[in-house]
Amino acid sequence: MAGKNSLYPIPHPAKKPFVGNLLSIGSDSPVLDMWKIAQDLGGIYWLDMPGMPVIVVSSPALVDELCEEPRFDKSTRGALRRLRAASHGLFTSDTHEETWSKPHNILLANFSQRAMQAYHPMMLDIAGQLVTKWERLNFDEEVDVVRDMTALTLDTIGLCGFGYRFNSFYREGFHPFVDAMVRTLETVQNRRGLPLEELMLKKELAQQRKDIRYMHKMVEDIIEERRASGADIATKPDLLSYMIAGVDKKSGEQLTDKMIRDECIEFLIAGHETTSGLLSFAIYFLLNNPEAMAKAQAEVDNVFGPDTTQKPTYAQVNRLQYVMQVLKESLRLYPTAPAISMRAKEDTKIGGQYTIKKNNMVIMHALALHRDKGIWGEDADRFNPDNFSREAERERPVNAFKPFGNGQRACIGRQFALQEAVLTLGMILQRFNLVDHTGYKLKIKEALTIKPENFRIKALLRDPATRPRGNMTDAAAAPVQPVQAAARKPQAARHGTSLLVLQGSNLGTAEDLARQLAEAGEMRGFSTQLASLDDYAERLPANGAVAIVCASYNGVAPDNAAEFHRWLDKADDSLNGVRFSVFGCGNTDWAATYQAVPRRIDERLEALGATRVHPRGEGDAREDMDGAFQDWSDALWPELVKAFDIKTGADTPVQSEPLYTLEELPPPQKNAIVDALGAVALRVIENRELQSGGNGEAGRSTRHVELMLPEGLVYRAGDHLSVVPRNSPAQVERAMARFGFDRTAHVRLHAAAGRKAALPVEQVVAVDRLLGDYVELQDVATRKQIATLAAYTECPFTKPKLVALSGSDEASQAAYKADVLHKRKSLLDLLEEHRACQVPFAVFLEMLSPLSPRYYSISSSPTMTPGRCSVTVGVVSGPAKSGIGTFEGVCSNFLARAEAGDTVHGVVRETTAEGFRLPEDAGRPLIMVGPGTGLAPFRGFLQERAAQAEAGHALGEALLFFGCRHPEQDFIYADELQGWAHRGLMKLHTAFSRAGERKVYVQDLIREQAAHVWKLLEAGAVVYVCGDGSRMEPDVRRTLSDLAREHGHDSAAWMDKMIADQRYVLDVWAGS
Repeated sequence: MAGKNSLYPIPHPAKKPFVGNLLSIGSDSPVLDMWKIAQDLGGIYWLDMPGMPVIVVSSPALVDELCEEPRFDKSTRGALRRLRAASHGLFTSDTHEETWSKPHNILLANFSQRAMQAYHPMMLDIAGQLVTKWERLNFDEEVDVVRDMTALTLDTIGLCGFGYRFNSFYREGFHPFVDAMVRTLETVQNRRGLPLEELMLKKELAQQRKDIRYMHKMVEDIIEERRASGADIATKPDLLSYMIAGVDKKSGEQLTDKMIRDECIEFLIAGHETTSGLLSFAIYFLLNNPEAMAKAQAEVDNVFGPDTTQKPTYAQVNRLQYVMQVLKESLRLYPTAPAISMRAKEDTKIGGQYTIKKNNMVIMHALALHRDKGIWGEDADRFNPDNFSREAERERPVNAFKPFGNGQRACIGRQFALQEAVLTLGMILQRFNLVDHTGYKLKIKEALTIKPENFRIKALLRDPATRPRGNMTDAAAAPVQPVQAAARKPQAARHGTSLLVLQGSNLGTAEDLARQLAEAGEMRGFSTQLASLDDYAERLPANGAVAIVCASYNGVAPDNAAEFHRWLDKADDSLNGVRFSVFGCGNTDWAATYQAVPRRIDERLEALGATRVHPRGEGDAREDMDGAFQDWSDALWPELVKAFDIKTGADTPVQSEPLYTLEELPPPQKNAIVDALGAVALRVIENRELQSGGNGEAGRSTRHVELMLPEGLVYRAGDHLSVVPRNSPAQVERAMARFGFDRTAHVRLHAAAGRKAALPVEQVVAVDRLLGDYVELQDVATRKQIATLAAYTECPFTKPKLVALSGSDEASQAAYKADVLHKRKSLLDLLEEHRACQVPFAVFLEMLSPLSPRYYSISSSPTMTPGRCSVTVGVVSGPAKSGIGTFEGVCSNFLARAEAGDTVHGVVRETTAEGFRLPEDAGRPLIMVGPGTGLAPFRGFLQERAAQAEAGHALGEALLFFGCRHPEQDFIYADELQGWAHRGLMKLHTAFSRAGERKVYVQDLIREQAAHVWKLLEAGAVVYVCGDGSRMEPDVRRTLSDLAREHGHDSAAWMDKMIADQRYVLDVWAGS
């Protein structure tokens, strides 16, 4: 028993002799009793329980500290530990045990948002049984809400988990397995650790042992039957199949049958309790908030439509944003897992004053946390779904809402639970008006979770005649027959006018647009040729038209346009007779250099006597690039017809026969994208996580990927590595599923005569390789592509929606920007939303851009690691802007998945950032600014300086300004940097934006070190900036300019001179 004041200054309630605070916490309401104590004592207090102190925390500031996984971990004491008699798995294991790590590693991907699509039909099946039962009730019959929600969640987990039907809606009571499980949970909850307890509960404990034997035997029989049947993931895509087939990548081992058995039981225990409680509370709150009920029902009517015979699609369920807000707000007020048990890994302090000893039990009280008025406002106890609007969620502290636990020990099934709950609540609201006929007063029942007790309502069918028709999505519309391909207009008569299309592109966007332009010209009867700008330096033709599509890179010409750009700047020869037009690709994140190169090309061509046949066009990557290109090119053709006096209608849009025809075949081939890039095979030597805690804080990840270079491939510090990525298996499988291919499918593509094809033609190719290696699956759909989808859609509900997104009028452009561009929806997203579209797979392929290489700053120096190079990869993963699932960066996740021994294809590219090299004079001062992965080139620079120092060179002073969120989370390469700083290779200044009350960024540290920085600048220092070019770099530039102004300089002129002298050099990219 803890001694008096042993945890001072943590407050505590009055204790009783021998039992401490045991009687302060009722056996049937411990969570609510703890909440009441928190209301009296505040955001931290401790309880003297038999054998140990228990510290209860609900203060947001202190909860933030509890969420630091290096310091705190889940604790499995009390009821959780006693539950191990029935199952010892994800829910009841400690983090260090293989009973947690193995199933967690194997099953994590099977609970992602994307994985929910596979479970959707099974969830629909059980939700359909629930609403069918309610539809058949007489007007005077009640619904036992908690009973039916428990039946729903049990049956859903049984079906999705291991293909077993409990058939709870076809029984008076529950399946015997469920009865055994409920009795086991009640016995576990009733035990308190009191003297003579086993004697007092002798009968219950005997029944518990019997029930556990029954549950074990039943699940073991299911596993044995599955193994004997030979069914696999393809035929039975449930969790049991994944557990049987899955291999833990870390250990190389599979789950034992005992582990599989225990996981099946734990999914039923944890999943049915929490989700059934969530749905019950949500219905309670809607009944007591008519305005929210009306708003939720209106959203369901709009998305699902009035026809209840049409099953809602996965995409439709994910459009129920307000219904999701209702569920989250219900979880806020009554989190069904309201108290999270944790322990300190080592002796520590929180709040700067509260000592917590190693293995002290700490309860994170989510219910009290969720009602903190400092976070949720004075009306924190009021039900308000607007607390979970997207804007409100973005503004709120990350740890203010904790209904599913924390970090790596957060509930693995949270996406599953929410998907099931949104679907079910949506189907209920579509069909029924709910009535609180008893004036129910909320009473909470506590077990392992909390639920309303004795909550009964009536569910009255809605009158279809009074229901709004809604704005049904495609899947809610009447079924349609597959459409035949729309007839294509004939190609324009060939007049043979020469059209030279030149492109300057590093990342592939301008090249792709140029290819589209050349192809469109071919269809209009031009004799087209596509080439790089460098191919035509000093030899622009005077016959025919020249169309140029070019990008800028930090104001510098792309690699394949640099020679052309230099020639054009110096040229004094007349270009009379050359007739041209230019389209520029840029990004307004770099306002200072936006469109610099295409603008310069356009101006110089005119200055040298060439004739502009059509005004320069501009495309902004932050806006509708394709729309701008389409508008420019549509207006280009009539100008060319006029300029060259073409009589054949080349100014009118034409449609050719489809580029590809498709022949399904039975297998093997070289990748043209790899060949075109000149990429070579690079072997992965090492791939390790740089952020602390394994997978980084809150799912964030930065990888150090080291590669073996083939003989003859050399680089210098500051260079880039161009990597050919591969689309993720999930994206590939998603596309294959949409077009009905299985994983073994192979095809052969045939290109139309005279057409240029980027994909492999006239050879057998696996469909998964075609989609994985050759095309961009996540590019934002363009208006032109959506128009093609519309052409292949006959459904009267779907076609107008697609047409409304692809038109050229203001309303269509606004709709496109709002629903597609700003939400970053891909063709595949739209095809899943609009199931009635019957676009052929061959046409789908034709619309996709070729997969482009991605560029990474090399984070090593060949002087330190000869024959090897490394890249530092910020893994892009987060909620998709479409609101559906998770967006994962193609290349960063491709590299993150690569294991030692794997091969990736890439090639070294000399940096295009002019001057981004270490000075030839090692004694020249350096100022390096690189937050996050912007550190990459400076790691190479510092390795180079270390080699220079060892060779006896005198080094100039160097400053490194690095920035990250928190020293214990994402301070990448911390040991190396501190080691180099200790050796005097540089002075390290690190800005932490999430480590204190004030957010500190690199520009703030530059300001703090102003005197030192200015001293080095006066001594001729070179300033290197690498990283986010949309916010960070402008802030750094502004700070340095302010310093110059404070020292008597014209800040703009001073900065211009720094840039001209290559003393302020950039390697930056667009921020998110």
